[in-house]
Amino acid sequence: MKFPNAYKGVKKIWIAELIMILVAVVGIVTVVIPAANGVDINDEVALSNAPFKGVLAALAIVAALGALVAFFFNLIGIIGARKDDTNFKIALYVTLLGIAASIVSAIWSNSQVLNKWMDIVITLSSLFASYYVLTGIASLAEKYPDEETKAFVLKSRTWLEGSFCLTIVLKFIANIFHIQSEVALLIMGIAALVVEIISYVLYLCALNKGKNMLAK
Repeated sequence: MKFPNAYKGVKKIWIAELIMILVAVVGIVTVVIPAANGVDINDEVALSNAPFKGVLAALAIVAALGALVAFFFNLIGIIGARKDDTNFKIALYVTLLGIAASIVSAIWSNSQVLNKWMDIVITLSSLFASYYVLTGIASLAEKYPDEETKAFVLKSRTWLEGSFCLTIVLKFIANIFHIQSEVALLIMGIAALVVEIISYVLYLCALNKGKNMLAK
Protein backbone atom coordinates (compact mmCIF):
# COMPACT_ATOMS: atom_id res chain seq x y z
CA MET A 1 0.00 0.00 0.00
CA LYS A 2 1.74 3.16 -1.28
CA PHE A 3 -0.57 5.76 0.25
CA PRO A 4 -2.18 4.42 3.46
CA ASN A 5 -3.47 7.82 4.58
CA ALA A 6 -5.20 8.45 1.27
CA TYR A 7 -6.67 4.92 1.30
CA LYS A 8 -8.18 5.36 4.77
CA GLY A 9 -9.37 8.85 3.89
CA VAL A 10 -11.01 7.96 0.58
CA LYS A 11 -12.62 4.93 2.19
CA LYS A 12 -14.20 7.18 4.85
CA ILE A 13 -15.40 9.63 2.19
CA TRP A 14 -16.93 6.72 0.26
CA ILE A 15 -18.67 5.43 3.40
CA ALA A 16 -19.97 8.95 4.07
CA GLU A 17 -21.57 9.04 0.62
CA LEU A 18 -23.20 5.64 1.17
CA ILE A 19 -24.65 6.89 4.46
CA MET A 20 -26.03 9.96 2.67
CA ILE A 21 -27.80 7.68 0.20
CA LEU A 22 -29.53 5.99 3.14
CA VAL A 23 -30.39 9.43 4.55
CA ALA A 24 -31.93 10.38 1.20
CA VAL A 25 -33.99 7.16 1.18
CA VAL A 26 -35.25 7.91 4.70
CA GLY A 27 -36.14 11.43 3.55
CA ILE A 28 -38.15 10.05 0.65
CA VAL A 29 -40.00 7.68 3.00
CA THR A 30 -40.97 10.60 5.26
CA VAL A 31 -42.61 12.24 2.24
CA VAL A 32 -44.25 9.08 0.89
CA ILE A 33 -45.92 8.05 4.18
CA PRO A 34 -48.07 11.21 4.54
CA ALA A 35 -48.83 11.25 0.80
CA ALA A 36 -49.95 7.60 0.91
CA ASN A 37 -52.30 8.48 3.77
CA GLY A 38 -53.71 11.56 2.08
CA VAL A 39 -52.01 14.05 4.43
CA ASP A 40 -50.43 17.26 3.14
CA ILE A 41 -46.82 17.33 4.34
CA ASN A 42 -47.03 21.14 4.62
CA ASP A 43 -50.06 20.96 6.93
CA GLU A 44 -48.47 20.96 10.38
CA VAL A 45 -51.81 20.49 12.18
CA ALA A 46 -52.72 17.43 10.11
CA LEU A 47 -49.25 15.95 10.60
CA SER A 48 -49.35 16.50 14.37
CA ASN A 49 -52.67 14.64 14.57
CA ALA A 50 -51.68 11.84 12.19
CA PRO A 51 -51.38 8.32 13.69
CA PHE A 52 -47.97 7.89 12.06
CA LYS A 53 -46.44 11.07 13.54
CA GLY A 54 -44.24 8.94 15.85
CA VAL A 55 -42.83 7.09 12.86
CA LEU A 56 -42.07 10.37 11.08
CA ALA A 57 -40.36 11.74 14.20
CA ALA A 58 -38.22 8.60 14.49
CA LEU A 59 -37.29 8.76 10.80
CA ALA A 60 -36.38 12.45 11.14
CA ILE A 61 -34.04 11.60 14.03
CA VAL A 62 -32.46 8.76 12.06
CA ALA A 63 -31.94 11.05 9.05
CA ALA A 64 -30.40 13.80 11.21
CA LEU A 65 -28.04 11.39 12.96
CA GLY A 66 -27.11 9.77 9.65
CA ALA A 67 -26.32 13.13 8.08
CA LEU A 68 -24.21 14.07 11.09
CA VAL A 69 -22.25 10.82 10.97
CA ALA A 70 -21.73 11.20 7.22
CA PHE A 71 -20.49 14.76 7.72
CA PHE A 72 -17.86 13.70 10.25
CA PHE A 73 -16.79 10.67 8.19
CA ASN A 74 -16.32 12.93 5.15
CA LEU A 75 -14.42 15.57 7.13
CA ILE A 76 -12.16 13.04 8.88
CA GLY A 77 -11.53 11.30 5.57
CA ILE A 78 -10.40 14.51 3.88
CA ILE A 79 -8.22 15.45 6.87
CA GLY A 80 -6.49 12.06 6.74
CA ALA A 81 -6.05 11.94 2.96
CA ARG A 82 -4.46 15.39 2.83
CA LYS A 83 -1.24 13.85 4.19
CA ASP A 84 -0.66 11.99 0.92
CA ASP A 85 -1.74 14.60 -1.65
CA THR A 86 -2.11 18.39 -1.51
CA ASN A 87 -5.39 18.30 -3.49
CA PHE A 88 -7.11 16.84 -0.43
CA LYS A 89 -5.74 19.77 1.59
CA ILE A 90 -7.50 22.18 -0.77
CA ALA A 91 -10.65 20.05 -0.45
CA LEU A 92 -10.41 20.52 3.32
CA TYR A 93 -10.15 24.32 3.01
CA VAL A 94 -13.24 24.62 0.81
CA THR A 95 -15.13 22.20 3.07
CA LEU A 96 -14.38 24.48 6.02
CA LEU A 97 -15.59 27.42 3.94
CA GLY A 98 -18.88 25.58 3.38
CA ILE A 99 -19.18 24.92 7.11
CA ALA A 100 -18.62 28.63 7.82
CA ALA A 101 -21.32 29.59 5.29
CA SER A 102 -23.73 27.12 6.93
CA ILE A 103 -23.07 28.68 10.33
CA VAL A 104 -23.65 32.20 8.97
CA SER A 105 -26.88 31.04 7.34
CA ALA A 106 -28.07 29.49 10.61
CA ILE A 107 -27.25 32.59 12.69
CA TRP A 108 -28.96 35.01 10.30
CA SER A 109 -31.76 32.63 9.28
CA ASN A 110 -34.26 35.51 8.95
CA SER A 111 -32.33 37.18 6.15
CA GLN A 112 -33.63 35.64 2.92
CA VAL A 113 -31.17 37.51 0.70
CA LEU A 114 -28.17 36.44 2.81
CA ASN A 115 -29.40 32.84 2.95
CA LYS A 116 -29.73 32.70 -0.84
CA TRP A 117 -26.11 33.81 -1.27
CA MET A 118 -24.90 31.52 1.49
CA ASP A 119 -26.70 28.66 -0.27
CA ILE A 120 -24.69 29.44 -3.40
CA VAL A 121 -21.46 29.52 -1.37
CA ILE A 122 -22.33 26.16 0.22
CA THR A 123 -23.09 24.67 -3.21
CA LEU A 124 -19.80 25.97 -4.63
CA SER A 125 -17.88 24.67 -1.61
CA SER A 126 -19.41 21.23 -2.12
CA LEU A 127 -18.44 21.34 -5.80
CA PHE A 128 -14.83 22.28 -5.19
CA ALA A 129 -14.45 19.83 -2.29
CA SER A 130 -15.64 16.96 -4.51
CA TYR A 131 -13.58 18.33 -7.42
CA TYR A 132 -10.34 18.29 -5.43
CA VAL A 133 -11.10 14.89 -3.89
CA LEU A 134 -11.37 13.47 -7.41
CA THR A 135 -8.31 15.45 -8.53
CA GLY A 136 -6.40 13.98 -5.59
CA ILE A 137 -7.41 10.44 -6.55
CA ALA A 138 -6.44 11.09 -10.18
CA SER A 139 -3.08 12.47 -9.03
CA LEU A 140 -2.39 9.36 -6.97
CA ALA A 141 -3.55 7.13 -9.85
CA GLU A 142 -0.88 8.76 -12.01
CA LYS A 143 1.75 7.89 -9.42
CA TYR A 144 0.82 4.19 -9.26
CA PRO A 145 0.42 4.31 -12.33
CA ASP A 146 -3.22 3.29 -12.99
CA GLU A 147 -4.39 4.91 -16.20
CA GLU A 148 -7.80 3.18 -16.18
CA THR A 149 -8.71 4.58 -12.76
CA LYS A 150 -7.29 7.99 -13.65
CA ALA A 151 -9.37 8.18 -16.84
CA PHE A 152 -12.57 7.16 -15.06
CA VAL A 153 -12.01 9.63 -12.21
CA LEU A 154 -11.38 12.49 -14.62
CA LYS A 155 -14.53 11.56 -16.55
CA SER A 156 -16.50 11.62 -13.29
CA ARG A 157 -14.98 15.00 -12.46
CA THR A 158 -16.17 16.41 -15.79
CA TRP A 159 -19.73 15.27 -15.09
CA LEU A 160 -19.48 16.73 -11.61
CA GLU A 161 -18.38 20.09 -13.00
CA GLY A 162 -21.26 20.09 -15.48
CA SER A 163 -23.79 19.17 -12.82
CA PHE A 164 -22.80 21.84 -10.37
CA CYS A 165 -22.39 24.50 -13.04
CA LEU A 166 -25.93 23.77 -14.24
CA THR A 167 -27.24 23.95 -10.67
CA ILE A 168 -25.49 27.26 -10.00
CA VAL A 169 -26.70 28.77 -13.29
CA LEU A 170 -30.29 27.74 -12.56
CA LYS A 171 -30.09 29.17 -9.03
CA PHE A 172 -28.72 32.45 -10.37
CA ILE A 173 -31.48 32.60 -12.98
CA ALA A 174 -34.19 31.83 -10.42
CA ASN A 175 -32.84 34.39 -7.92
CA ILE A 176 -31.94 37.22 -10.29
CA PHE A 177 -35.03 37.05 -12.49
CA HIS A 178 -37.33 36.06 -9.59
CA ILE A 179 -38.97 33.27 -11.55
CA GLN A 180 -42.36 32.39 -10.07
CA SER A 181 -43.72 30.06 -12.75
CA GLU A 182 -44.17 26.59 -11.24
CA VAL A 183 -43.86 24.95 -14.67
CA ALA A 184 -40.57 26.72 -15.42
CA LEU A 185 -39.18 25.90 -11.97
CA LEU A 186 -40.28 22.26 -12.36
CA ILE A 187 -38.56 21.91 -15.76
CA MET A 188 -35.39 23.52 -14.41
CA GLY A 189 -35.50 21.29 -11.34
CA ILE A 190 -35.94 18.07 -13.36
CA ALA A 191 -33.09 19.00 -15.72
CA ALA A 192 -30.76 19.67 -12.80
CA LEU A 193 -31.86 16.52 -10.98
CA VAL A 194 -31.16 14.20 -13.92
CA VAL A 195 -27.64 15.58 -14.39
CA GLU A 196 -27.01 15.53 -10.62
CA ILE A 197 -28.04 11.86 -10.34
CA ILE A 198 -25.71 10.82 -13.17
CA SER A 199 -22.80 12.82 -11.76
CA TYR A 200 -23.41 11.52 -8.24
CA VAL A 201 -23.42 7.89 -9.38
CA LEU A 202 -20.17 8.49 -11.26
CA TYR A 203 -18.69 10.25 -8.21
CA LEU A 204 -19.57 7.30 -5.98
CA CYS A 205 -18.09 4.86 -8.50
CA ALA A 206 -14.93 6.99 -8.78
CA LEU A 207 -14.52 6.95 -5.00
CA ASN A 208 -14.92 3.17 -5.01
CA LYS A 209 -12.37 2.71 -7.82
CA GLY A 210 -9.96 5.04 -6.05
CA LYS A 211 -10.42 3.16 -2.77
CA ASN A 212 -9.74 -0.18 -4.47
CA MET A 213 -6.67 1.20 -6.22
CA LEU A 214 -5.25 2.68 -3.02
CA ALA A 215 -5.78 -0.62 -1.20
CA LYS A 216 -3.11 -2.24 -3.39
